[in-house]
Amino acid sequence: MIINNNIPGFQGGLSIPTHILTLIFHGADVFDYGDAARLISLLHPRLSLVAGVMARTAAEESGLPVIYDGRRPSEILSEYQSDQAVLIHRAKTNASAHRFGSLIHSHLKDRGLILIDPGTCQIVTWGVVDPSLSTWLSEITGYPVVSGNYHESSPPDTRVIGGCLPGEPVFVNGIIIGFATGEEAVISLQDGTIQAVSGIELKDHGVEKLIRFGCPDVSKAWCKSGNIRISRPKKGSQKVQEGHVVVIDHSAMACFGAFDPDICGLVTIGDDTTSICGHIGCSRGIPVLGITDGDIDGIVPEGYAPGSVILQVVRERDDELGIEIAEKVPIEPVVWDIWVEKIIRELGDRVKVMHRE
Repeated sequence: MIINNNIPGFQGGLSIPTHILTLIFHGADVFDYGDAARLISLLHPRLSLVAGVMARTAAEESGLPVIYDGRRPSEILSEYQSDQAVLIHRAKTNASAHRFGSLIHSHLKDRGLILIDPGTCQIVTWGVVDPSLSTWLSEITGYPVVSGNYHESSPPDTRVIGGCLPGEPVFVNGIIIGFATGEEAVISLQDGTIQAVSGIELKDHGVEKLIRFGCPDVSKAWCKSGNIRISRPKKGSQKVQEGHVVVIDHSAMACFGAFDPDICGLVTIGDDTTSICGHIGCSRGIPVLGITDGDIDGIVPEGYAPGSVILQVVRERDDELGIEIAEKVPIEPVVWDIWVEKIIRELGDRVKVMHRE
């Protein structure tokens, strides 16, 4: 899905050697709303890089000449001078645009930062940047240049997740730990678990899953609010019928590492893990055998590759049954459809088939 966002065309002005410019795109929305295509056309960068898991999916589906870089935006930016690289991210609100940019800039030491935000139609700067470059970008895009707000560091073992909309899911390391009740969700790490300070209603099952994988340093964890992607994935044909099966247990963002050429499918444990892995695998032709219990939060539009089957447990939790099924995954290659049907027969009335692709 492409949504017009009315970026103006070139309006004339300063002459800047655009061949030295690198664009770093973050988030799926910059591709799904058409921002990346328009800005690449306007700015003619020498290089366009993509940061973020769902951004990678959206970028691949867009067909644009971009290169995926698995590092965080600040790590990529640190390799460039401030007049050679520009960060592009579509924020939901003005507050979230400034908080996002401020957090990125806080990891760049003395380097300045230019952020183009098509969501709020502005160019935001932090630190010392080349004024001729920011002026040129403003003339090209039609966006005004504004100074970025700085946010104070959180107390130890505390994290402020800004730019939230009430009711949105809040993620820590890819796991939904609750839902925002205000513009800022504040959490803290106390006694080895996550506690709500303000602006969030915790989801006990989500916190439990996060702790099971090792309670993170909340000051450095990957945190965000809102849906991961707005667009349905493109559907590809099933990649291979016979190959290895990989288990993804409540850690959907790890599924990219499983997409080896000899993979025939994924066993995904958890509702949101299943929907995310199904979405990511859809265009790649990688089916999933999803183990769910009906606790889905709808964070991505669902889409599954051919051969996918979604099961819902009847009397158990997806965690326990998922682990049991994971133990049945053989080391040797299998024929996906035959192996999936074998698992379904063995489980009997312990599961219901909710969807087949």
